Amino acid sequence: MAVHNVAVAGFGEGTNELYDRALPSYPAAALQFIKKELPDSPLTIVEAGSGTGIFSRLLLSPPNPEYPRFDVKTLAAVEPSSGMRAAFEKGLAKVPKQDLEGKNVITVDGGFDDFSNSGVAKGDADAVVIAQAFHWCPDYQKALTEIAEYLKPGAPLILIWNLEQNQDEWHQALRDLYQPLDQGSPQYYRGGWKKLYDTDAYKSLFEPAQIEQFPWHMGMTEEGIRDRIFSKSYLTENNLKGQEREDFEKKLRQLIASDGPGKEYIDKDAGIIKYRYNTDLVIMRKRK
Repeated sequence: MAVHNVAVAGFGEGTNELYDRALPSYPAAALQFIKKELPDSPLTIVEAGSGTGIFSRLLLSPPNPEYPRFDVKTLAAVEPSSGMRAAFEKGLAKVPKQDLEGKNVITVDGGFDDFSNSGVAKGDADAVVIAQAFHWCPDYQKALTEIAEYLKPGAPLILIWNLEQNQDEWHQALRDLYQPLDQGSPQYYRGGWKKLYDTDAYKSLFEPAQIEQFPWHMGMTEEGIRDRIFSKSYLTENNLKGQEREDFEKKLRQLIASDGPGKEYIDKDAGIIKYRYNTDLVIMRKRK
């Protein structure tokens, strides 16, 4: 699978620790919705573009009682970046041992259109999950064909993304500052991923997509917001360098510190800002 040059640099060696630390998790409401879409029996799941395992760990170990517990039998994490796979293994080591008992969890080389190393038989997956990644897919026809081959009849392909909200001036100003630096790469907000709906594979192999959105927020410090933004593929040190990086960071810090309309604090004395997201969920089932 061809990997976009911005992704190669942005998710390359030296970037994965910040990515895993700074990227947000996913809200409990979205995971509860996904849980209802899956069978109650032990699950075989393929996660494509699994990255450092941020979403994977939610499937394996609920972080608090608000999150559902998934009955995972096999989780095959398919990821083309060796650095991401190494970070996945490090993250997996932090999962409580009791939550991994009886579960077959592996991370293997592969892509959206190649699950051959997953160890999962074709037609045996209860779900294919792709979190914060499918916008990087270079060939939706090929990927959807591969995904359908591995899914059981009626089983879902689950796509999920987090995206910073832009319904107020302060959050919009942040996006207006950093998004022009994306080098024209196929970011989720550009909507190029919607080309999947035009493919013959989608039309012939899948039921019409179900789309859901979950607004939420997390409490973050100014430094945490700075790290989150710099963890974006096109803003890592491999892609944004030198004076351009210094100038951008100066503007970014000024904007984060500003009190524009829409900026709210959870705890102003502690410097905890309400940072707003939408989590978008797209579910499409393989035709029976």
